[in-house]
Amino acid sequence: MKGFAKFGLKREILEGISDLYFTEPTPIQERAIPLALEGKDLIGQAQTGTGKTAAFVIPMLQKLQENSHDIQGLILTPTRELAIQIAEDVADLAKHLEVNVLCLHGGRDIQAQINKLQDRVHIVVGTPGRILDHLRRGTLHFGRIKMLVLDEADKMLEMGFQEDVETIIQQTPEKKQTLLFSATMPDRVRLLAHRFMFQPPHIKVEMKQATAEKTKQYYYVVNQSEKVEALQSLLKDLNPYLAIIFVNTQDRVEFITEQLQQAGYEAAALHGGLSQNKREQLMENFRKVKFQYMVCTDIAARGVDVEGVTHVFNFDLPSDPESYIHRVGRTGRAGQEGTAITFVSPRQKSIMKKIETSIKQKIEERLLSGTKGFAEIPGKERRKPRPENKRTGRTPKDHLPKEKHPEKAENQTRPAQDKKKVKPGYKKKAVLEKQRQESQEKRKRIQQSINEQIKKKKRKEAREVRER
Repeated sequence: MKGFAKFGLKREILEGISDLYFTEPTPIQERAIPLALEGKDLIGQAQTGTGKTAAFVIPMLQKLQENSHDIQGLILTPTRELAIQIAEDVADLAKHLEVNVLCLHGGRDIQAQINKLQDRVHIVVGTPGRILDHLRRGTLHFGRIKMLVLDEADKMLEMGFQEDVETIIQQTPEKKQTLLFSATMPDRVRLLAHRFMFQPPHIKVEMKQATAEKTKQYYYVVNQSEKVEALQSLLKDLNPYLAIIFVNTQDRVEFITEQLQQAGYEAAALHGGLSQNKREQLMENFRKVKFQYMVCTDIAARGVDVEGVTHVFNFDLPSDPESYIHRVGRTGRAGQEGTAITFVSPRQKSIMKKIETSIKQKIEERLLSGTKGFAEIPGKERRKPRPENKRTGRTPKDHLPKEKHPEKAENQTRPAQDKKKVKPGYKKKAVLEKQRQESQEKRKRIQQSINEQIKKKKRKEAREVRER
């Protein structure tokens, strides 16, 4: 038997997998699903984009009893965006099953969530803070869950959720199956696994190339004070169809967004300080290309999956290689080409070397030139001014008689009435309008190309399913 059928899954689950055009399991799915189906605890170490969500959702669905009114599966995630995405994945895979999934996270009316918990719920996906809130209110009980999943465990602990996670685990039955997935394995994650898991095999899947092959990556060495100007210059030259601009703090998100808007760019800010409704609305508008440039933090963008993102800009260098991989993974999706550009200060070049080692790929350094205010480019000579006359202090051009300067003579003889006054801002407005029209045309072409590529891919995969 080939594909997912070799795992002995329910027919309804295989139909859900087929509807998503999955044909062959990924390496993490190939190794994790059989162990999970045997009921073993396990640790899965894999980067984003390896298919780890299906690696724990498929076994969970296989073990569920649809007729039961108990909550049988709990999936903990660090962010609300990721919780929403996983809940959607569960719903898609369980499309042909009578399974109800509920997503619990902050930013939503808790009373509405309490009302939904009174109905039959099989799987809960949520963030530690909101899950713990329901437990303390007595509106949520995990006394009969069969499987607990800790997704992106390293990020949860890094964000300060360790105490909350341990409290939640203590509210679950001792006899249950625990799956832990993490991109990295710091000591805190190892200790958590040792404390709450029973002899878990450690599955580690390393990608040959951590970022998409069709994603071009390069970086510029830019001083901090010159980053905004460098970004605007690149946006003008590259004119991306859709771009995500990553920065490290909420305040800088707002500042950079404001700078781009003042320069005439269609930009919006996404960060954890916004309400959930506002964040979801922004994401929907971004998917519909109602604005081109989204400025955001890592936490806000975790779980963001938008087809058609042509460029990613690391305005601030990420803190670790895993964050870099996550950011770059937002472009070059669905087989499309993508571009990832990073701004690096002179002192951060050593960090870029570490990132290159981690992703097993050389990142090209490029030079910014021809823009006012940029620092001198190492190794590149600028044109030197013509030497002055030591006696007079004038350049050879200034020393020439006025009649040798035809442009000056023309300006002196031109009647004053011939000079037409140009309305202030007119030229800039005209340039921006031209850029906007070119951008709209480029968007249409790229969107048509993306749609055609997706259709071809789906037709090919559907044909392969039928042939099997």
